[in-house]
Amino acid sequence: MMSENVLRAARYPFLPETREFVSRNIDLSLESLEKTGSEAALKRAVERVKNALIFKEVKVTALDELNYVREMLSFPIAIILVSMIMNEYVRRMYALGESRGAYRRMLNESDETLLYIGEKMGVGGVLDDENTIRVKIPTYLKLAYSFHAPHWKLVNRAVNNGYVSMGKTEYARLIQVEVNNYVYEKTLEPVPAGAVPDSFRRAVDEIVEVWGRLETGKASRVPLREREDTPPCIGRIIRRMENGENASHFERLVVATFMIARSRSIDEIIEFFSKQPDYKYSVTKYQVEHLAGIRGGGKKYSVPSCRTMLTNGLCYPDEYCKGIKHPLRYGEKNVAGEPRVP
Repeated sequence: MMSENVLRAARYPFLPETREFVSRNIDLSLESLEKTGSEAALKRAVERVKNALIFKEVKVTALDELNYVREMLSFPIAIILVSMIMNEYVRRMYALGESRGAYRRMLNESDETLLYIGEKMGVGGVLDDENTIRVKIPTYLKLAYSFHAPHWKLVNRAVNNGYVSMGKTEYARLIQVEVNNYVYEKTLEPVPAGAVPDSFRRAVDEIVEVWGRLETGKASRVPLREREDTPPCIGRIIRRMENGENASHFERLVVATFMIARSRSIDEIIEFFSKQPDYKYSVTKYQVEHLAGIRGGGKKYSVPSCRTMLTNGLCYPDEYCKGIKHPLRYGEKNVAGEPRVP
């Protein structure tokens, strides 16, 4: 019968025990990975990256776990493939996909297994008598920064003796952040160009083709950052968000209200926000419609003023910002003045 430890290692290939198993039993040199027997692992690695790009989640089935050697090996290969693509968006989407898939699987684990995964990932937790999990404040603060809902703020948490209390689901979310960070950092490691097997290059081409189709299939629009009426403060946020970086609640409000003011459709705005690590369609749709005045009391929210942007540390003026007091006036000034220098 298959050992539960082996199944767990296949289910969560980012764990140290998985890396130890692979390094102890498999030659991980690029030359060796191309030999007979690795085709299935390479195919599964491509599937992992495609899952992340298409579904924003890497799925692991019971059959995948039974093919534990293939599953364990596919993870480092997928890391190599993403590293070879050298694209920030692909890196972030792959890291998000792996972490989101891990999160969903962790929700079905026992408390003991969840705590074990957390410990191995540096997110140590303690199960108390009330069946809640306690995490040290520094660990909590290090990871909870990714979440913008009010209940994640430390002032709204139950804190005792240097620990923050939470339920199983919230603890799994903290682990997800650490998994995301780990995977992303691994994709930044360079791959020696001369040592890359041809089969890996073909796999990269396959992934890039899928990614290209996904980008082409999106609603045709001029990216906001390329428009002359986009002020540098908002353009800077947009660039970060398009790269999959996690924006703050205020930054999201700024971008959403700006896109609404520039007559972007609700669907376009929702699609743009889909690159955020904590994206949920229903929540995003409700919030965007609320800002647009479609929901709630019918109030349409305005873009924050230049003073408010400055107060929040988001003002990055250029020569065309002089004399304006609101981001929406930036476009008017450019149209009326001389053409911008490319």
